[in-house]
Amino acid sequence: MKLDTHIEKVLQRLEAMKRDPRQYAFFNPPAKDSLLVHFEKKFGITLPLSYTRFLRKYNGGMFLHPYQRVFIQCQVDYDLFKANAVYLMGIEEITEKYADLSGKRWKIENQHASPYPIIPFCTLPNNELLIFVHSRKADSESPVFDAFHEEFPDSWGLVAHDFASFLSTYLDNLGHPEIIGDELMGVVADYIEEVDTKPNTKTKEMPIASNEPNPEPENAFEIYEKANKHKDAGEYKEAYELISKSIKLDPHDPFYYFIRGEILTETAQHRAALIDFDVAVKLAPTDTLYLCCRAGSLFRLNKVKAAFDDCNAAIDQDSEYLLAYMMRKEIFEFMGMEDKAEADQRIIDRLEKEE
Repeated sequence: MKLDTHIEKVLQRLEAMKRDPRQYAFFNPPAKDSLLVHFEKKFGITLPLSYTRFLRKYNGGMFLHPYQRVFIQCQVDYDLFKANAVYLMGIEEITEKYADLSGKRWKIENQHASPYPIIPFCTLPNNELLIFVHSRKADSESPVFDAFHEEFPDSWGLVAHDFASFLSTYLDNLGHPEIIGDELMGVVADYIEEVDTKPNTKTKEMPIASNEPNPEPENAFEIYEKANKHKDAGEYKEAYELISKSIKLDPHDPFYYFIRGEILTETAQHRAALIDFDVAVKLAPTDTLYLCCRAGSLFRLNKVKAAFDDCNAAIDQDSEYLLAYMMRKEIFEFMGMEDKAEADQRIIDRLEKEE
């Protein structure tokens, strides 16, 4: 079975179990696409495609034992049980934990390995972790490994060949699988390559002495983070100028055009926003978020058919992408096609109920 088909089937199982009142499944609403992109841009790594699909459906979650459900009255109770569950982390938690581990270079002897290859995604009782590995050998789908604190990567065994297989076992055991890494099947050390991680030992020419301070090289992502703070504060002029610098530094990254398009949209400059969203789509034609943003600009400019086509293209990429149905429903209503608008509303209601 192809992996993309496998993860979809497993997610459908989880969806059914979440609706079943006899199950004690606590899973969060979908992660924001912008947070997923932010994680990848900030650290220069990508999550496995199957886990990204999971996060776009549920931004983390867990199963509880039946007796635990009655005790959850507030967030503190939830966090207490989360610490003692096999808990699948949301993108905010992954970002925070990855930043902590990478900052300490946890369990990695080669201090020059970049990017840091250990990606935590699941917490176990006693504060242990399950991880993915970012490496060329793992490609777009890392196996799942245990990462016990008292051991090292050469003894962190393989738990599942990919996240879809792990999630299937997780559901078979109602969220409480037995975690046993099989070292004979593989260990993390097998996936952490030494290529391109050793420091450059070539002799470098000494720079000519100068009294002028050496400026830090400009980084497109760091400038974006500054722009985003201005955007959140409603300081759109400053945000626009900074994100334009990010685009100048990295003109082939669709994310920065998307951010500038958002700034322009929030200041009602819809024609200019359309240009940026259009560039983002051309650079990443299958990205559902960029397609929907372009659809929104097209619709505001009364380019209804083009907006409708973008909504359909997003749905073709992800048949449960809520934003695309919400946008398409609005278009149907504008066109007076009430029956189709109602059909999309039923899909929206179902997707929101699942969240």
